Amino acid sequence: MCLAGMQQLKLMHAARDDSKAGVERDVVSTSADSRSSSLGQMVVRDGDAVVVDCIAVGGCPPPLVVLRLGRRDITDLFTTHVDRSLSGKRRGSRRVQYRVVKRRRQVHGLTATKAYDGLMLRCLATVPGFAPLSVALRLTVLCKLLLSGLFLATE
Repeated sequence: MCLAGMQQLKLMHAARDDSKAGVERDVVSTSADSRSSSLGQMVVRDGDAVVVDCIAVGGCPPPLVVLRLGRRDITDLFTTHVDRSLSGKRRGSRRVQYRVVKRRRQVHGLTATKAYDGLMLRCLATVPGFAPLSVALRLTVLCKLLLSGLFLATE
């Protein structure tokens, strides 16, 4: 059995506009070298899907990854995909490394509501024997107003 800490933890989301459809970008990330937690912000409109992936790189055994929205555990809304790789040329000195991806399920995704405004969306990853890494986003939910048939988004 191997024992190693994580190298990086990040939250990512898909771009909202059509020109960047399908392109994922970092929202917030941290590494074991920098600090144990990191905070960012995500702005969504009321009714929009909150599309995020939490990616833990490194760690052996694979990191346990938990997602929370405020105090609510939302880990079950995500699927888990684990990749394992070996590094090193010599058989006795190879190192096992895991990449754990928590990806939002398409069917049971999160839909932004006014109640989510100001809440923290947190991804926490732990490997036994090592300090946990945490990344979080403060959600800002823009409200929809309908005036004279025109759509306006306001805070």
